[in-house]
Amino acid sequence: MNWYTIKWGSKFLSSLLKLNPELKKAKALKEEGDWRKYKSFVDGCLCGWLNPLIAKAGVNFNVYGKENIPENEPIIYTPNHAGIFDIPSIILNAPEPPIFIAKKELKSVPVLSDWMYVLDCVFVDRNNKNSARSSLHEAIEMVKNGRSVVVFPEGTRSKDGTLGEFKGGAMKIAMETGAKVVPVLLRGTRERLEEKGEIVPGEIDVVFLPYIKTKGLSREDFFSMPEKIRQLIKEENENFSKNKK
Repeated sequence: MNWYTIKWGSKFLSSLLKLNPELKKAKALKEEGDWRKYKSFVDGCLCGWLNPLIAKAGVNFNVYGKENIPENEPIIYTPNHAGIFDIPSIILNAPEPPIFIAKKELKSVPVLSDWMYVLDCVFVDRNNKNSARSSLHEAIEMVKNGRSVVVFPEGTRSKDGTLGEFKGGAMKIAMETGAKVVPVLLRGTRERLEEKGEIVPGEIDVVFLPYIKTKGLSREDFFSMPEKIRQLIKEENENFSKNKK
């Protein structure tokens, strides 16, 4: 890990700690119970924190297909997952920051977990089926209540950048809510950090694919949907690579 990456990591932590007054206010607003009262405040804090960090990392976003995102309704985003920069790629480029389904291990990270709490992230224990079902129900209720959500269908980051198997959690949410699904291709996030284990300035492509209607689909349609979404992202990536040459 180079010195630049260490400095960036220090900036990440110190800037997060400086937001403690805002965190206290966000928690107080959340305790009032109406997410509409605290979402704009929390979103403003989040984007105000992330934008300078992204700039300091030397990362530039190329965003495509934003017109494919339906307006004024909850969306289920299903991106591929290859690096930690996937998360700001969605937060900063979706019409508004969505909630995330995250692994339960992040719940034990000081300060960061507090912010994930006020962001209404849903923590999932992938090794406990009963807990996972409860978390899924929580996400379903949030979407029914008008929230957009990000589900990484691979479940974990790809170690080599190739697409893994897409699991069906997002489809269970869609089946219960009828929310539209927007597949998302993320290119370049792994190269910004995970590939070399250090921050590497460069571009990240964020491609929002056309949405998929889910109302009226059969159970068999939902069972086949994860692989369909995987193929859509795979084909978009292949076409994107050809067009960039």
